[in-house]
Amino acid sequence: MNKSIFLLLALSLLVSCGPGTKKNGTESEQEIIPLAVEEFLSDAGPFVDKNVNISGTVVHVCRHGGQRMFLVGENGEERIRITTGEDIAEFNIELEGESIEVKGIVKELIIDETYLAEWEAELLEGSKHERGEGHEGGVGHGDHHGDDAAETSSEEDHEDAEAEEQLKNQLANIQSVRDEIAVSGDDHLSDYWIETLEFVVIKE
Repeated sequence: MNKSIFLLLALSLLVSCGPGTKKNGTESEQEIIPLAVEEFLSDAGPFVDKNVNISGTVVHVCRHGGQRMFLVGENGEERIRITTGEDIAEFNIELEGESIEVKGIVKELIIDETYLAEWEAELLEGSKHERGEGHEGGVGHGDHHGDDAAETSSEEDHEDAEAEEQLKNQLANIQSVRDEIAVSGDDHLSDYWIETLEFVVIKE
């Protein structure tokens, strides 16, 4: 996946890791398409919303909830994202280093100007709330005095600086994706991943 898109999604944490899509009872009945990691990375578009079977080595399991893991193929370079599904609450970190076979559904997130503009607005609005703008009782209302006030002010300044830097980085990533969309000649970019139905560890 493109580096800028990866950074963008990693910062926003907006990629879905929720329930699977077997709600209509049809996905499990679909034909399962064998798919290589390299084939997925080359062109996943034709497989969106289809059941696939893919094998690879787990190189990372996310520590925050265990709802994402990453597979690499034979070349061991580029990786694909695998998320939990309806029947899988989380992935165990002990899967790291294991070869596994995954049956899942290919998913797509379309990243266009509407998506980016909405996210940008949310970031800016969130930043305003964190600074206490437009709300009574925000920072600067004289709730502390003396040395305690000076210490609190210093801590708040440090936190504000960190938040401002994070916001700056997120906005820069959004602009980077805008630039990529412009260069691509299309009106959007796509991020693909596989939502797991089931998986097994491949024994040697």
